[in-house]
Amino acid sequence: MRLVVRRLGRVKLMLIITAISVVMAVILNLLISYIFNYQTPLTQSMLRAAIIPLIIAPVVSWYLLGLLLDLDKLEEEMNKLATYDDLTGLYNRRALFKSCHLLHRLTVRTKETYCVVIIDLDFFKKINDKYGHAAGDTVLKSFGAILKKVTRDCDIAGRLGGEEFCIYLSNTQQDQVGPIVERLNDEIQNNLPKCDDTQINYTISLGVAENKPDLEMSFEDILNKADIALYAAKNSGRNRMLIYSDELGNK
Repeated sequence: MRLVVRRLGRVKLMLIITAISVVMAVILNLLISYIFNYQTPLTQSMLRAAIIPLIIAPVVSWYLLGLLLDLDKLEEEMNKLATYDDLTGLYNRRALFKSCHLLHRLTVRTKETYCVVIIDLDFFKKINDKYGHAAGDTVLKSFGAILKKVTRDCDIAGRLGGEEFCIYLSNTQQDQVGPIVERLNDEIQNNLPKCDDTQINYTISLGVAENKPDLEMSFEDILNKADIALYAAKNSGRNRMLIYSDELGNK
C-alpha cells in the first residue's frame, strides 16, 4: 500500500479513492432501490448517492493518506539511521558486519577470495585538539566520501567507530590491494579538507587480511587479522599499509 501511495502521490490517490467511493455508493443505492422497489427518479437517486462520498471521501482519505505517508517517511528515516553512519554516509558498524557476514557465507560456498582492510586516520586526536571537533568531523566526512568514490559497487565500506573504517573487497587477493590503497592516498592528497581556509593534512594506516577459501575461517577471524596488521602498521611509524602474515600474528 505504501508503495502505491509513493508512486501515485497523495492528491492522485485521493481522487481515485473519491471516485471509487462515488461509484460504489451509486451502485449500492441502485441495488437497494431495486431490491426494495423504491420509486425515486433515477437521476435524483444517483445524485443523492454521490453527494455524501464526494464530501466525506476526500477529507477522510486525505487525512489517512497523510498519516500513511508520515509513517512511511518515519520508517525510512529509522531504517536509514539503523543502516548508515550519520556523519560519513557509510554503513555503520551494525550494517557493515551484517553485510560482510552475508558475503562471507557466500564466498564459503563459491570458494572466492576477498580481503578485509581496516583503516585508521593517523593522529586524529591531534586534529581535534588543534582545529576543534568540527574540523575533525569535516575530515571524517571528507574521508567517507573518498571511500565511496574509491570502492566498487561490489565492495562494502563502513565506519567501525571513531576514526576507524573498514572495507570489504570482494573477489580480491592481497596482492591486488596495493593499487587500491595508492588510489585512496592520491584521493586524500587531492581532496584535503579545510578549516577556516587552512588545509588539514592527514594520513592513514591500513591493515589487510585475506580470507583463505581452503581454510575454515569466520569473518571475525579475518577482521582480527586485519586489525593485527593495522596495529603493526601504527607501531612501525604509521602512514603505511601492512598485510597480515603469520609472523605478525605470532608477535
